[in-house]
Amino acid sequence: MQGMELLNLTLDGYSAVLCAMMAIYVLLVDNRRDRVNQCFAGICFANVVMAIGDMTTWLWAPPLDAVEVSVLTIGNFIFWVMPAPMFLCFTGYIVSFLRRRTTVPAGYLRFSAALFIVYLAGCVASLVNGMFFSVTPEAGYVRGDWFWFGQVIPIVLHARNAWIVFRYRSHLSTKELLSFSVYVFLPLIAEAAQVAIFGLALMNTAVALATTIVFMNIQAAHRAELAERSRQLAEARGDIMLSQIQPHFLYNTLTAIRELCLTDSTEAARAVTSFSRFLRENMASLTSKNPIPFERELRHVQTYLELEQRRFGDRLRVEYAIGPTDFSLPPLVVQPLAENAVRHGVTKRTEGGTIRISTTKLPNSYVVTVEDDGVGFALDHEQDTDVFLGNGTFVPGQSERQHVGIANVRTRLAATCNGSLRITSNPGKGTVAHIIIPLTGAFHD
Repeated sequence: MQGMELLNLTLDGYSAVLCAMMAIYVLLVDNRRDRVNQCFAGICFANVVMAIGDMTTWLWAPPLDAVEVSVLTIGNFIFWVMPAPMFLCFTGYIVSFLRRRTTVPAGYLRFSAALFIVYLAGCVASLVNGMFFSVTPEAGYVRGDWFWFGQVIPIVLHARNAWIVFRYRSHLSTKELLSFSVYVFLPLIAEAAQVAIFGLALMNTAVALATTIVFMNIQAAHRAELAERSRQLAEARGDIMLSQIQPHFLYNTLTAIRELCLTDSTEAARAVTSFSRFLRENMASLTSKNPIPFERELRHVQTYLELEQRRFGDRLRVEYAIGPTDFSLPPLVVQPLAENAVRHGVTKRTEGGTIRISTTKLPNSYVVTVEDDGVGFALDHEQDTDVFLGNGTFVPGQSERQHVGIANVRTRLAATCNGSLRITSNPGKGTVAHIIIPLTGAFHD
């Protein structure tokens, strides 16, 4: 074995070990269920397999016997196949990372997957016709007539990833943008050098180095972000009692039940049952760490609105247009929106109004809508809820004076299922609140 072959084996072996260690770390130490971590581990494992496949190229010099030809053919097939899933995992990594901050179309992943299928078909065909590569006893590894086409598809996949990074650069910090850019351009440079100079194995080393940079910068920041979300989620749970069981609601409900005891004992008994069910669900939610079926949340909202209807009578009307229910969401995210609709919407009108709760399924998400035809509100500079004015303008606020439950809803949606809350309001016409839960975080039942 000559010096160049030994160097290539060393570089490939080092790359495989390094990437394997990073993949195992994010799956065992970090949250292995996190989509970002899964895609990062996919990048690492793909490079491990690719490096192992490449190592077979440098084991023997021609002429080769039958066993050596078979091993070298399998190794080169693996080496050729793995760049596509590696770049596909990188696409998933970028998209999953960005979806924590903005909406990213699913088309990016579908495009990359389609190219991967075409590329895989070409690699399989090469085993028969040698279009990308072939292995012979006399010459060993030989580039095929369509070698250039086999390089185009991985480069297109990589260029697509570069476009995604460029397209959403405003949602990345400077460190994140630089780290992604290194991963995009360093393997491209190595690929160009490797194509031009056969016998120099740089691709796996470049990918390992770029992955290490991503690991040290983006993955570290990702872990810090998850830790901060966990802290905020814990604080939010501690505030749920204050935000969901307001003293005024307790006093008013008990007063209404007392009056019913004097006039209608049967209805009073029903009210006590509803009230105890409402309190029990709130107490259970204080210690709940997992999403709950939407139907359970809906029953809790219905209980709350029934209690309020006993107080306000014909002034509070409720309509339901429930479509899909086969998804889950954090507990107590719909009820505070219904409470705001009652307190700050319809009951502010002398004649009252209507609250309507509905669900729909969009191509990429489930949407739960709570709307009312109450007084609405005008945006002021001190609000901190994402608000869409009636003219369609989006205005992010700066600090919040709204019900603390709204802040809890947003925090728990983002931390638990990567969901979001959008509120539209028109003064004098009413308010519409949309809970948006991506299909990837909807926890189907």
